[in-house]
Amino acid sequence: MALPNAQKVAQRYLVSRLKGEGTGVSKTAGEVRFIKDRSGDKGEWGWGAPGPSEREINEDFVFNPKYLKPLAETLRSALMALGHATSAHARFVKIKSRNISPDGSLGGRGYISKIPDMRRQLMNCVEALSAFTDTVYDEIRAPHWSPTEDTLHPRDREEVKEIVEDAEEIKADPEGWAEEVEDSGELPQVQNKTAGVKRTHSRVANRYLSRENP
Repeated sequence: MALPNAQKVAQRYLVSRLKGEGTGVSKTAGEVRFIKDRSGDKGEWGWGAPGPSEREINEDFVFNPKYLKPLAETLRSALMALGHATSAHARFVKIKSRNISPDGSLGGRGYISKIPDMRRQLMNCVEALSAFTDTVYDEIRAPHWSPTEDTLHPRDREEVKEIVEDAEEIKADPEGWAEEVEDSGELPQVQNKTAGVKRTHSRVANRYLSRENP
């Protein structure tokens, strides 16, 4: 006996809910991800549309470890940018509009912006950089970059390791790292608050100089 149309619609709706369709919830092998999609709002461009729950990787693709270094350097640079963007946003939102502007705007000669819009732009930068760095960090730590036979030169492997360590320490507190750099006016420093360990990035310069002057 055929089900009434209303009952069929109700069953399809229940099935779609169980699959997570149209709910902002995607399910993958024991994982439930709650994603706030703001991609339809042009004012919230930093929040991209939810990505796929899994990747389609060709088995024939070779993950050449020599590309780990530029990927790690990208991560470290982006995390530094995230720290400074977060610091800029935190400082800027504390400034009362009436104290710096008679009309609620800043700038001039074609670069005039409303202060609320500028705050939103900074927040979008922070969100975009946060998502970017999370993605690159997860990629670097993926098992396909650690093949059984590592063809990367030991010196290059150690250099990649140190870059990733720098990135991880910045990632632990990007804003704190940036504020320390901005307030000190000295060479950038990485601080691990959990362990109470401070390490200056001047060691990167020292490694460079040691290579230039063996």
